[in-house]
Formats: sequence, C-alpha cells, structure tokens
Amino acid sequence: MGAWGMGVFDDDTSCDLLYEAMETDALSFIKKAQNHKDAEYLEYDECHEVIVAASIMDYILNGTKYNHNTEGYDEWLSKQGKEGIENLKSDISEGLRRVLSGESELNELWLENEEDYPAWKGNIESILSNLNG
Repeated sequence: MGAWGMGVFDDDTSCDLLYEAMETDALSFIKKAQNHKDAEYLEYDECHEVIVAASIMDYILNGTKYNHNTEGYDEWLSKQGKEGIENLKSDISEGLRRVLSGESELNELWLENEEDYPAWKGNIESILSNLNG
C-alpha cells in the first residue's frame, strides 16, 4: 500500500486518480466509479476510484474540502458543475459501503493495521455521511 496517512489523498493511488479526474470532467469521472457498486469484489484501485469520486462529489455538492497536494486540483474543482452529479449520489454511497465491506481489498489491507484502521474507516464514513446528510 502506498499510503502515508489515513486521509482521502494520503495515498499514491488516490493522488494519481486526481490527475486522471482532471483530464476530464467530474461527472465523467464519477460515472466511471459508479460502476463499482455492483462488483463482487473491489480491487485496490477500484476502491480508490470510489473514494476519490465520492470526495469530488462531496466538494461539489457540499463544499467539503479534503487535504491534498495536487497542483491545479482546487482550480479544476471550482470549475465543475453540479448538473447530473446529484443523481449519482446513491450509487457512489453504495460504492463507499462496499469499500468498507469484506468484499474490498482496501478494507482488508487497512484491517491489518489495527491502530490506524478506525481513523481510516472514520474518514470514509464521514464522506458517506456527508453525501447522505
């Protein structure tokens, strides 16, 4: 795992995904992650796609900012519209629940770290709560 902390963007994969998201628009990136809600098992990268999509959605819908070090990301976010994103909220929420389930490679990896797992899980639950609140 290329993680250096429990935050949403404290991982190499999530940072790479921010650059991928910025190559398109938020709606397209979120739609791509939407498909993971029905997967039998979420691989590591798929988990991060859902988490990054959810954090982008949380910013667009609720104004929630997450710490990151990705140049140009804040400017890109500020240019994203809300149209169509609200309709994907339940699918992305379901994807987050899958990330926290036993059918998630990322959850399995974090479970191995008993000390930090509660904080990581709490961060994901916080996004889920924001999207459903």
